[in-house]
Amino acid sequence: MEHTYFFQTTVWRASGTYYDAEGRSFLLMGEVQVRRTASEWTLAGTLTVRSDPPVQFSNSYRIARTETPDTLCWESYNPALGTLRGTFEIVGPCIVSIYRSTEDGYSGTETLRQLDGQTYENVGVSFRNGRRISSWTARIHREEAETIGLPMD
Repeated sequence: MEHTYFFQTTVWRASGTYYDAEGRSFLLMGEVQVRRTASEWTLAGTLTVRSDPPVQFSNSYRIARTETPDTLCWESYNPALGTLRGTFEIVGPCIVSIYRSTEDGYSGTETLRQLDGQTYENVGVSFRNGRRISSWTARIHREEAETIGLPMD
């Protein structure tokens, strides 16, 4: 099965559980828009944590191919964490992302495991200066591009 997560223009919706640094759990909801054109490959998303008060995270990724067929590089800007740089490593049914901030000691890893062409399981953990600050598990479902008004590839 070929990966569909960010290889096609579409929208993905996520739901799951977010864990803070103390291990408290909160419902999370998210949305990711993937856009691919001849000149650009982007992924923009928001994640809302249903804590009290709710917290929203946003990221905007630029993705590029590398000389290694199963590795993509990316750069993202996150208002809370600054500029992040990382890779997406394609490993069988999984996409593993490893990242680090250009300042402030943020780093992390995230794995997406494909269940079918429309669904991924997601698990991740982020650190600051080697200490875990958050983690999450989620299920991500694909929305068809035609139903959400995005241009097709």
